[in-house]
Amino acid sequence: MDRVKFILENTCVSNPVLCPELKLHLITDSCPLLYAGESELEALAIGDPYWAFCWAGGQALARYILDQPKVVKGRRVIVFGSGCGIEAIAAAKSGAAMIMASDTDPFAIEATLLNARLNGVHTDTTTRDLIGNSLEGFDVLLAGDMFYDSALSARVFSWLQTLSAYMDIYIADPGRGNLPLEIGTIERVGSYHASADVDVAGKFLVKSEVFVLRSRDKGA
Repeated sequence: MDRVKFILENTCVSNPVLCPELKLHLITDSCPLLYAGESELEALAIGDPYWAFCWAGGQALARYILDQPKVVKGRRVIVFGSGCGIEAIAAAKSGAAMIMASDTDPFAIEATLLNARLNGVHTDTTTRDLIGNSLEGFDVLLAGDMFYDSALSARVFSWLQTLSAYMDIYIADPGRGNLPLEIGTIERVGSYHASADVDVAGKFLVKSEVFVLRSRDKGA
């Protein structure tokens, strides 16, 4: 399947609620793919099209980066679970020296590249599964809405704690209940209201918060 052609034919250019200055190829209520059932998605063999929605955590983190460009300016940034690419685009717009958008779904990578071009910016990409790997060479990691599954969340958070010893970790989450907020190394730095999950019209908003994960080794 031609992934680029599929994305272009099944999405519309839209402006996310929290980041209206950005443009993204997203599923809207006029796109037939929004109404596709499980059997139809199986027939298409594309998996769940998470890349075609701008999730609340991703929007919140992108908004934070756009409002606080010093977080990424002149720094090497990696986006974990890039999805539609909104955080990578925000980092590029905010002056990051280098950006790597990572997602194990090849459709997400194509969507990220299309959306980056749509906004006149560039990002490198990878489909490698990064969990558990060292990311020496990067200064900042962005993870928007990656705590949607309890088992995955435990693995990801443990890994991010290790990475926080030598890089800045920014997380955004719309209260899915899998982020261990009682851990003393998490600091809330922003709070926004973003579109709820697949609410493509932006009529229903959920509170989505941005956190920085401090390293225990730094005495945070």
